[in-house]
Amino acid sequence: MTAMAGAAVLLLAALLIGRATAADVEARLDRDSVPAGEGANLTLRISGGRAGRPEIPEVANLIVQPNGQSQQMQIINGTTTVSVIYQYAVGSHTPGDYQIPAINVTVDGQKLVTQPLKLKVLAAGAGQPPAGVPPNAGGPQPVGDGEGDAGGKRFGFLTISPVAKDRKYVYVGEIAPVCIQAWIPADARAQLRSGIQPEGKAFTLHHVSERPQQTYQIKDGKRYLVVTWFGGISATKAGNYPASLSVDATVAVRDTSTPKPRRRMGGPFNDPFFDSFFDDMSVPMIQKNVTLKSDDQEIEVRPLPTAARPNGFTGAVGDFTIDAWEMPAAWQTGEPQQIDARLSGSGNFALMNTPDLTPADAWKVYPSKGEFTAGDNASFSGSKRFQFSAMPRKGGAQDVALTFSFFNPNAGAYETITSPVKKIHVTGPDIADDKPAALPPATEPAKKMEDGKLVAQHQTMSPQTSLVPLVSRPAFIPLLAAGGALCLLGLVLARVRVRLRDPQRSARVACDRATRLALLAANRCAATSDVAGFFAAARLAIQQQLGALWNQPAQAITLAEILTRIPDDSPVARFFREADRQAYSHPNTGNIPPQWRTLLANALACLTNIAR
Repeated sequence: MTAMAGAAVLLLAALLIGRATAADVEARLDRDSVPAGEGANLTLRISGGRAGRPEIPEVANLIVQPNGQSQQMQIINGTTTVSVIYQYAVGSHTPGDYQIPAINVTVDGQKLVTQPLKLKVLAAGAGQPPAGVPPNAGGPQPVGDGEGDAGGKRFGFLTISPVAKDRKYVYVGEIAPVCIQAWIPADARAQLRSGIQPEGKAFTLHHVSERPQQTYQIKDGKRYLVVTWFGGISATKAGNYPASLSVDATVAVRDTSTPKPRRRMGGPFNDPFFDSFFDDMSVPMIQKNVTLKSDDQEIEVRPLPTAARPNGFTGAVGDFTIDAWEMPAAWQTGEPQQIDARLSGSGNFALMNTPDLTPADAWKVYPSKGEFTAGDNASFSGSKRFQFSAMPRKGGAQDVALTFSFFNPNAGAYETITSPVKKIHVTGPDIADDKPAALPPATEPAKKMEDGKLVAQHQTMSPQTSLVPLVSRPAFIPLLAAGGALCLLGLVLARVRVRLRDPQRSARVACDRATRLALLAANRCAATSDVAGFFAAARLAIQQQLGALWNQPAQAITLAEILTRIPDDSPVARFFREADRQAYSHPNTGNIPPQWRTLLANALACLTNIAR
């Protein structure tokens, strides 16, 4: 069991290591410039390991104040990322250009360095520029009071829009690029608890970007933190279907029903100019687990046309070109060699199969797998390399090319591209086409007749066989009872076998047997008036019992050992003293007095009390 548990722990550790993300440290400012007397928010995010509290380098006239620590876990596309986020308020009394040096952080023994950051402190009367990209942090005061947003979108919402604005439909098998945006109130704090999922079964989501973009935008008079992903949706069935996406999140918004507590003048830097920056942080928050969902919008899915469909079309939808391809110049009929080809473009690379060799009747092509290399974060564009083997069937000089057919959704038509022609030479005789050998026509077996009647092929399935289920037959219950009795007997025998093989029981049985033999020898010596033999046999009987009790060899137990464990006036001690006295005195061949027998009986009875 221990070995199995260890193997399970190792397997679990291997799976966790395989799913873990690499260590990463990132530092960001929520804005590039602030007026003198106000502060920017510095966020330091440490992901993928354990790290100590970072130390921010000191910069002359620049004030850096710690403003809390939080932890975030994201599960996107099956990958779990745990991050520790440190918040700092950064500002200065003196206008000028400041640079925050690179911050050194050690994560699991690995030294990581952030990029230097620049902050411009403007004159005190200058207006504050718009905020930049804070990672999972509250932004500046939103425009408007937000009281009209108390409905279902108070905690945020999701939007989905096609990247290509010129088409309002998609084709079956096409991956249509979409832009997915989560709109979260700028004064809220949010944490995603799941990846983005389609609400219905009509569409499938592909290639969602792992690192979303974050910006601030104003919508309907309110300021939002907008998290943007790029991905693609596809459908396998034509028709009009509603498309909607959702993501689970934990969002904390400000409780506008509670009056804002005022901070004492001076703020964290003991200066009034930071009061306005930190007042909003003391407002109570309402936290809730929500599902941000986009509004349903109907998307038309058109079928691929059947007219003018090329014979080599295998389902690829997009726009592709043949970049390069290589093949040997010398061949031998019947001997396969490898061909290397690379196609690039944009579209559904998953449905792209190996290009065709032309002329097709001169080659036998073996199946292969392609290797895809993404050209963008969403994997809409890129290249796919095919390495496959082919065998020439015909000898002589040949002109060979690659052809590939696909459906171009932008043009709404099928296209076939052809590579540049390569001249090769094939030696050896032509090989006939592999045609399966013709099978003889099936004939019905002759029917056996007996006395003009058909003979049944399976006698046991004749009409005379009973069709009553086994459980309904009278013999079923006795058979079931006999089986249960045999099982019970097996359990009893197994228990008896375990008891018989118990080492403690075996030792106890051997001790009792040796004790009985010693007492029988003592009785025979008493009958023959052999005093020395009587005490030797009786002493051995008592030693056997004491050895079993004290887990010691019987012959090693002496009077000295007994006196350390048993009182001096006990029958056992008195019998051993009498036995020693008789052993060291002159031989006595007289009768065995009754008091010796009584002393032996009392000693054995005393051993019984000691065992209890």
